[in-house]
Amino acid sequence: MKVQVRLFANLRDKLPDAVRGRADLDLPDDCNLQELLDRLEIHEKQAQMVLVNGVQASRERGTRESLVLLEGDDVAIFPPVAGG
Repeated sequence: MKVQVRLFANLRDKLPDAVRGRADLDLPDDCNLQELLDRLEIHEKQAQMVLVNGVQASRERGTRESLVLLEGDDVAIFPPVAGG
């Protein structure tokens, strides 16, 4: 199945430069959100906020493993931000 993935800020480095932080990825059927993060080598603490189809995915323990992605889903991953 294909899902669209958008990575922001320093997470963009997890994808090839040519795609500029956005890619359509082929994933196995029944792939969950945690498996996607593992595939992209994004540690749990690096994925501060994750939106699936515009809805924020909970960071509660086990939630990312239970969120099964579907064909055509749009996943946006944001790192922690700091500022002043």
